[in-house]
Amino acid sequence: MHRLYLLPQRLIVVALAGALLFTIVPAQASTTLNEMRVAYREADHLLNQKKVNSWLKRKAALKQYPLYHYLILKEVRATHSQYSNSQIDRIISRVDVPLPSGFSRWWLNRILSHKDWNLILKYFAGSKNTETQCAYALAMLRSKPGEQASPYVEALWLVGRSQPEQCDPLFERALQTGMIDDSLIWKRMLLTSRRNQPKMTGYLSGLLRSKEVKQWGNQLNRVHRNPKSTIKKNLSNWVESSYGRDLIKYGMVRITRKNPKDGAEYWQSLKNRNPGAISRLAETEREIAQILGWRRHKSAYKWLARLPESLQDKSILELMARNALATENWSGVLNAINLMPAAEANRPEWNYWHARALHHNGRHKEAEAILVSLANRRDFYGFLAADQMGLDYNLWQVGKPFDSSNFRSLIKKEPAVARIREWLALRKPYNARRELNHLTNSRKGDSDFWLQASELFHQWGWYDGAIRSAYTSGKHDKIDLSVTYPSPYLNNVRREAIRSSVPEHWIYGIMRQESLFIHDIRSGADAIGLMQLLPSTARRVAQRNGLKRPSRKDLSNASLNIRLGVSYFRSLLDRTKGNPVNSLIGYNAGPKRIKQWKSSIKASDPAMFVESIPFTETRNYIKKILVNFIIYEEIHNSEHTRIRDYLEISDAQLASSTYE
Repeated sequence: MHRLYLLPQRLIVVALAGALLFTIVPAQASTTLNEMRVAYREADHLLNQKKVNSWLKRKAALKQYPLYHYLILKEVRATHSQYSNSQIDRIISRVDVPLPSGFSRWWLNRILSHKDWNLILKYFAGSKNTETQCAYALAMLRSKPGEQASPYVEALWLVGRSQPEQCDPLFERALQTGMIDDSLIWKRMLLTSRRNQPKMTGYLSGLLRSKEVKQWGNQLNRVHRNPKSTIKKNLSNWVESSYGRDLIKYGMVRITRKNPKDGAEYWQSLKNRNPGAISRLAETEREIAQILGWRRHKSAYKWLARLPESLQDKSILELMARNALATENWSGVLNAINLMPAAEANRPEWNYWHARALHHNGRHKEAEAILVSLANRRDFYGFLAADQMGLDYNLWQVGKPFDSSNFRSLIKKEPAVARIREWLALRKPYNARRELNHLTNSRKGDSDFWLQASELFHQWGWYDGAIRSAYTSGKHDKIDLSVTYPSPYLNNVRREAIRSSVPEHWIYGIMRQESLFIHDIRSGADAIGLMQLLPSTARRVAQRNGLKRPSRKDLSNASLNIRLGVSYFRSLLDRTKGNPVNSLIGYNAGPKRIKQWKSSIKASDPAMFVESIPFTETRNYIKKILVNFIIYEEIHNSEHTRIRDYLEISDAQLASSTYE
C-alpha cells in the first residue's frame, strides 16, 4: 500500500494522491456495524490527536464503513505539509462526501495563502459565508475578466456596514483596478449614512477621487443633519444632477421614516411650490409611498396607486393590496390584484382575496368558483375558503405502508442516506443535516426518492429531516400526517400543557414552526432551542417560576426549554385575555406590536387584520401556526377548531389587554 506521508519529500511530487484513498483492502466479514462505529470513534479520536501511525493500523478495517471518507479528510489535514495543493485537490475530488465546515475553512485558508485562485473558484462558489464570498470574489477578480468579477465585488461592497477584515484584500484590489469607482463609493456612503454609521461614511468619503463628488459628500452630511431646510434650499439645482437627486431621495426617506405623516405633508408642500422639479423625482415619491405602505398610513394606498405604471412593480402592487385590505377598500384590492403579473395574482393568498373582493362586489358565482377550488388546499387560505363555503377541511391522508425492503434499497443505492444513518447513530445530527443539504442539491426533482426518504427518516426518529424531505418531494400531501406533523417529546408537552393550561396541540404548533423539533437549534438572533427562547426572556421566565437562572447551554435541554417556552406563552395569553392570535404576535414580534398595529390597521375583519400585518415574518408565522394548531388538534383529538374561531380578535379583548 502506497502511503504518501511516508515517502521522502522529493518523491511526493510524483506519487499518486489517489493511492491514499483507494487502495482496496477488504473489510473483515465478521465485523458488525456497531463494531465499526466503535472503531470509527477511536479512529476519529486518533486523527484529532494527529496520531497517524495508530490510525493506519486500523484503516483497513474501516474501508467499507460509510463515514470512511471523512477519516481520509482528517488524514489529509494531519499530514498536509507533505502534499501539494494539486494532490489534495485530487484526493478531495474523489471523496464523495460534502466537506465539513472545519475542513473547508482550513482548505480555503491554505489555498488563499498560496493565492491558488482556480482552486478557490472550484470549491467555494455559492457560499453564504461573507468571508468566503470575499475570497471567491477576489479569486474572480484575479483570474477572470473584470465584467465577470464585477457583480460579485459590487454585491459585497454595497452594504451599509463594515465588512469582515477578510474582505479588505478584495476591496483594496478592486479600488486599485478602478472596479470600485467614485460612483460605487458614493452609493455605499448613502447606505452607511442611512444606517447612521458616521465613521464608516467618513472613511468612504476619504476614498473619493473626484473633487466634485467630494463636494456632494459634504452636502450629504448637511442633509443628514437637517434634511428639510437643506432640500428646500437646493431643490431646483439638485434635480439637475444624479448626485443631487440621490440627496433629495436620501433626505426625504430620512424625514418620512422618522414621521410618515410629516414626510408626506412636506413632500406635498414641495410639490405645490415647485411641481416641475418634483415631476423629475418619481423614484423619490416611490420611496415615500413605500414607507407609508410599510407603516400602513391611512393615505398609503392613494400614494401607491398614483405612481407611474413603470414603478408599480411586484412589491408596490403587494403593498397596494395589503393597504387596501387594512382599510377594507375592496375596489382597491381588486385593482391591485388585477395589476399583478399572472404568476403573482395566482398565488393562493391573492386568489383568496380576489374571491372575497368579487363577492363583496356582487360577483358571487365567480367568487364561489375560486373559493371551492381553494378549499381543497391544506393551508391557511384553504381553511379560510372552506369556512367561507361551509365545507370540511381537507386534512387526512394516509400514505403507503412502510416497506422495510424499500428502505434497505434506498440505503444501498444512495450512500448519503447510509452516512446520514451513521451520523444519527453517532449523535451528530448537524453532520446529518449537512449531508441532507448536499443530497437536496444532487437529487433535485426526484420525488419518489424524497417520499421514501421522509418515511425512512421518520422511522429513525429524525423528525426535521423527515419533514424537510417530505416538502422537498413536492408531494408532501401523499405522506401520512404523522410524518409531516410528528409528536416528539410527548411526555414533556403533556406535563406543561397540564401545568400551564395551554392545549398540547398549541404547544406542538408553536414548536414545529419555531424549531422543526431541533432541540439545540440557534437562530441568528440568538433564540435557542425547541421554543426558540432568547436568553434574556428565558431568564425572566425562569425567575418568575422560581427556577435557576438558565445558561445558553441549559436552553438546549428539551424539558427546560419546553417548560420555559410554554410558561412564556401562557403569560402572553393572560395578558391578551386568552387570545391566541394576539399572543402569537407577542411571541414572535413582541407584546407591544399588537396595539401598535391595531391602531394603524382599521380592518374589522380579523383575517384582513392578519393579512395586513406589516412584518412579513410575523404575518406568515401566524398563518402557519394556526394551520399547525388545527392539524395537531385533529391528530390528537380526532376533531378540530375552525380557523375562523382562532381569528376572532375583538376590540373588547384588546381594550382589556395589557402590552407593556
